[in-house]
Amino acid sequence: MEPLHIVLVAVITAAALFAVLAPRVRSRRLRERFGPEYDRAVLLHEGDVRAAEHDLTDRLALRRRVRTVPVEAADRDRYLAELRGLQALFVEDPRQSAVRTARLLDTVLTDMGFPGEDRPEVLSVDHAARVPGYRDARRVLADPGADSEELRRSVVADRDLIVELLHEDRSGILARH
Repeated sequence: MEPLHIVLVAVITAAALFAVLAPRVRSRRLRERFGPEYDRAVLLHEGDVRAAEHDLTDRLALRRRVRTVPVEAADRDRYLAELRGLQALFVEDPRQSAVRTARLLDTVLTDMGFPGEDRPEVLSVDHAARVPGYRDARRVLADPGADSEELRRSVVADRDLIVELLHEDRSGILARH
């Protein structure tokens, strides 16, 4: 075989291998990045992985356009103090605690620059593990018949996202209330 043929076969083989492996690598990266949101996207697209991955890629592009800023230290301390108070309130009034914790989370997200629309999608890029809890908390708050266990999970999910957003160690909050 001539050297030109060998090079041509090698190039064609490499291109074919890339065509087969690139989508797998992309899928693996998206699955790792989005975790449970990957599965949710596939489910929402009725098993169409290509459409789900397109949706997730759109989220990445959307997140790149959103400019967020860290919360100032004084605001972070104030938010964490308020969060401790809301956790204590849960014993007396679980629904009010859940509603006010959700409101605090919305304030933190707004202060950081997260858009009101598409909020779960934008959050899913950097906080994918927390987004199912965020979505569930919103569902619980919309249900006037939610029981105290559902409300507790709502408060915990919102608390965990607030703490993650503020880059604070959760153990410090739990120890102080």
